[in-house]
Amino acid sequence: MVAWDKVLGLVSVAAGTALLGMTAFDVPYFKSIYFLRIDLANATVTNGVTPTTPFVDLGVLGFCTDLQDGRGLQCSEPKIGYNLTEASSFISGPLPPVLASSVNTVASGLTKVLVLHIVAFGISLVSFAFALIAFLGAPIADCCSSCFCGFAGAAAFAVFIFDIAFFQLIKKRVQMVGNAGGAVMGNALYLTLIAWLLLFITPIMFMLGRCCGCCMPDMSSRRKDKERY
Repeated sequence: MVAWDKVLGLVSVAAGTALLGMTAFDVPYFKSIYFLRIDLANATVTNGVTPTTPFVDLGVLGFCTDLQDGRGLQCSEPKIGYNLTEASSFISGPLPPVLASSVNTVASGLTKVLVLHIVAFGISLVSFAFALIAFLGAPIADCCSSCFCGFAGAAAFAVFIFDIAFFQLIKKRVQMVGNAGGAVMGNALYLTLIAWLLLFITPIMFMLGRCCGCCMPDMSSRRKDKERY
């Protein structure tokens, strides 16, 4: 008989882990996923609309920029704690003020903390491994999966709160720079939020499944009783 609580739990953990993996390895790897977009011109960037002005997208391990100069999207080398002045290698001439100002100073410090996304992804990956083992029939893995899933959910929630603070700080700095355009919240924040919700409800699924399993009579035992009588 299929244990639907384990099936749903496994799917939920797998989805949450996949989303955390996408956000942990966003730009420069997944170029369409980013935490923050800075408009390098004095214009407004709108989500869902193809940008027509130069921009830079910030991720966990680097950034990508399209200067609208015919060379397309170019990305930095992936590393922990990057510097926006590295965009000078893509630019023929001086850096835009927004990349050479206090925005870069703040971003360089905060990007080191973004590595917590990789930590949350690692914990979630361990939780998925235990959920898979539990699905295959190892009873002790249920408790381990719930425990690590709770840790992963707490880590995902913590990094989501940091992402909001990160966005607000960078946005405020961008607004202080004249002729800098604006800062737009990226889709990685929403993916992190969805991942947290999935990892938050998964332990509840496992707990309900164990409680219902304890309270419901075993079906095979009931069939044997019927055959006996």
